[in-house]
Amino acid sequence: MTPLVVAEVVLALIVLVTVGALTFVWARRRYISGDGRPVMLCARRDGEGDRWRLGLARLSSDRFEWFSIVGPSLRPEVAWVRGQLDFGSVSALSDPIPGLADPVAVVGSSGAATCEFAFVPAAYTAVRAWLESSPPGYKANVA
Repeated sequence: MTPLVVAEVVLALIVLVTVGALTFVWARRRYISGDGRPVMLCARRDGEGDRWRLGLARLSSDRFEWFSIVGPSLRPEVAWVRGQLDFGSVSALSDPIPGLADPVAVVGSSGAATCEFAFVPAAYTAVRAWLESSPPGYKANVA
């Protein structure tokens, strides 16, 4: 093989891997947001000194689920039952998070599990409204 053919093969492999990775990221995002469930950008960190990890927050009728923005898993990294999830008070963030414009932070807890979330203000309002409204079928027969 000549050096030119080797360079063409290497370049073709790089393009193929790049297109394959982008296609997977696109297909994974479509799968996560399937069924018409609301999905929004959201950053998460476990402790005060940890770094923010950008991801996707998905709301279903009974769960709040968080997926890492990149990765092979189609399952959420963390998921909380709606009735057990509690958000504290919201605070503005001074440090920027790439992908989130003017983020606000809130501490979420469910039982013993606690972590901090960062949303854009409109997404935080949507999640707070979802959290404070009654889940379908919850206390349906109360007069």
